[in-house]
Amino acid sequence: MIEDCKIRAFLAVVDQGSFTAAARSLGITQPAVSSQIASLEASLGFALFERGRILALTPEGESFLPYARRIQAAYDLANDTFNNIFAK
Repeated sequence: MIEDCKIRAFLAVVDQGSFTAAARSLGITQPAVSSQIASLEASLGFALFERGRILALTPEGESFLPYARRIQAAYDLANDTFNNIFAK
């Protein structure tokens, strides 16, 4: 299952350029980010990142990225919408 926290972790790694920087931006530990990415990769059935001296997206990761951004935007919109409706 693709969960919000896994998508957030994936996008944070992409945007921050490292697992460590992503963890810092999310306020969680680097092992937690690694675990979320590993779980997402297992769910999808392919690796998202080429791990080495330089972190890079795999071709599959590149293909998944626009979907991840849309999924996250949908989560954010739903949260904003329902928080505003029920916060009254």
